Amino acid sequence: MDRNSTGPLSPEAAKERLRSVADSMGPVSWIREKPRESIGMALVAGLLAGKTSKSNEILANTLISLLLNTSR
Repeated sequence: MDRNSTGPLSPEAAKERLRSVADSMGPVSWIREKPRESIGMALVAGLLAGKTSKSNEILANTLISLLLNTSR
């Protein structure tokens, strides 16, 4: 493992490091990094999910999961 060994952190420093890592994860940070892609995905998902048939809902969920996995 190639990590910087800096020694144990104080509780305050550990909390700050955890908060900074947590802020960079999740959908909010992805939307901030890729606003155009997120708008496109929301538009396509909304159009597909707006239909009443179950197959369109499955297609929308599959499309969203594929786009989230490939555009990172």
